[in-house]
Amino acid sequence: MHLIYSAMAALFAIFSATSLSAQSIEGFRLGDDKGVLQRLGTAAAAKSDSAFTTLTFHLNNRVDLDVTYQKPSNRLVALLASWHGTGDGPSASYDGFTFGKTSLADLRSKMGASGILYGSTPPVVASSSGTIKIVSYYDVSATDYVASFVTSISRDEAKRLKEQYNQYAYRNAGTSAKLSAIGISRREYLEKSQGSDRTLDIGYKPISWTSSDLALVTLRSISLAKIKQSQLPVFRIYSGPNNFPDFSGRDKEFSNFRTRITNGMTDGPSFAGEYSVIQIGCGTGCSFAYIGNNRTGEVHELPVGGEGNMYLTLKYQLDSRLLVAQWGDYDASKCYIQFFSFDDGAWTDLLKHEVGPMDNCYKTIAENVH
Repeated sequence: MHLIYSAMAALFAIFSATSLSAQSIEGFRLGDDKGVLQRLGTAAAAKSDSAFTTLTFHLNNRVDLDVTYQKPSNRLVALLASWHGTGDGPSASYDGFTFGKTSLADLRSKMGASGILYGSTPPVVASSSGTIKIVSYYDVSATDYVASFVTSISRDEAKRLKEQYNQYAYRNAGTSAKLSAIGISRREYLEKSQGSDRTLDIGYKPISWTSSDLALVTLRSISLAKIKQSQLPVFRIYSGPNNFPDFSGRDKEFSNFRTRITNGMTDGPSFAGEYSVIQIGCGTGCSFAYIGNNRTGEVHELPVGGEGNMYLTLKYQLDSRLLVAQWGDYDASKCYIQFFSFDDGAWTDLLKHEVGPMDNCYKTIAENVH
């Protein structure tokens, strides 16, 4: 793209004169309610206007996550993960890309083109530290999303390229520019700042989005013993006072079991960072369960229990969103183990696996998972 080349050449001249991401990122998806961010704890920074709020979170491995949500819908419209390390970094949430390792040349080779140039925004920017950043945009096929990939050249490497290649420095920068950030935005939101004037590179086409986050479908192809609570961690454990359900209002439907639920929450959370699990008997071999949020008092039903799921046994941990349930089906005379993820009030069925005849439900989950 000649426009990008001209912009990059100008930046190297300045340097010489002055001695110079259903599509997710970090487990979050566009369209999610902002409530999903609670598991990250308190934001390190916030920036807001009348229509949008952007929150910044410091994650592990020197990655910062900027999340923008729209008001008043509170739906996520943009995600940007930025890495601030040196050398090879962590996975970048996109099809094998790695922060600090994947180069601009790798990016263009995989995408088959240099992407989209927004006319009102320079694709190449020099930071105050002397680092040069190159932004590459691509539409995500079959969506209204735009992915952005930022590759960076260090001050020292930019100087070396200028000294070695002079005006041809940019043409030789493909392997020197390393991935430093990856983002995904709704096109409508992105173009509020970038404008809608777009130029497409020769051979350009929209990209597919393959997330390197834990894919639920892959659980079916691995040993049950390899499905661990640590695969679905929580990012905050509640340690404040217990807040009990509002049985006369929001949680009225659970009022018949108010005593059992309240007593079950008294000792504090035991699941997914801030929930108590309460299992209640309903006859021989029959039980059902609720979880109560010790932070908000809200109550949720488990997706299994009652006469359809006999001999129900549950396995869970405070520091994980994974809940394992073992139960028997009288009609089929079989025993099953089922894996669920609990995320911000919603259950996701990850895997249901038959572990043998009904009698196997008398064994522990550990005995049946191998």
